[in-house]
Amino acid sequence: MHEMTKVKDDYPFSGPNSTTLRQVINKPAAAVFESFKDAAAWKEWIDLDVTWTSEKPFGVGTTRTVITRGQTIEEYFFIWDEPHHMAFRFDRGTLPLAAFAEDYTLTPLSDSSCELAWTYAYEWGGPLGRLGERAFGLVFARSGKSSLLKLAKMMETTNKYDA
Repeated sequence: MHEMTKVKDDYPFSGPNSTTLRQVINKPAAAVFESFKDAAAWKEWIDLDVTWTSEKPFGVGTTRTVITRGQTIEEYFFIWDEPHHMAFRFDRGTLPLAAFAEDYTLTPLSDSSCELAWTYAYEWGGPLGRLGERAFGLVFARSGKSSLLKLAKMMETTNKYDA
C-alpha cells in the first residue's frame, strides 16, 4: 500500500475530476445514514468489504478499511454530521491514485424520502497518465450510478434501518 495525499474536506468539490451523482431514496435521511454505519450494507449496494477500525460512536476521525475488487483502501472520515452528511478521504491504498475523497450529503425531500448527493474527486497517480485517469473516471462513474440504484432498492425493500 502507498500513502495518498491527505486532502481537506473541500476536496470532493474542488479537487480534479470532481463528479456528483444524485439519487432519490424513498426512506428518511436518518435511515439511509444508519445503513452507512452498517459494514454489511456496503457489500449489498457497492460491493465493498468494510471493516470499521474505530470504535463507536463514529465521528470525525473515524477510520475504516475497505476491500473492493482485490484493492485495499484505508479511509479517514473528516466530516461526520449525522444524519445528513459524512465525508472521507483515502489515506493509504493499493489503487493507483494520488488522492481521493468522497462526500455523502442526504437532503430530506419529505418525511419519508431524501436525495443522496455523492460527490467525489480524485487525482490519478498510476500508469498510463491521462488515459488511465480517464478510464478510471468512466468506470467509477458508471459503477457509481448503478450502485446508487442498488442502494435505493435496498433501502426501499428493508425496514432494518428504520427508527
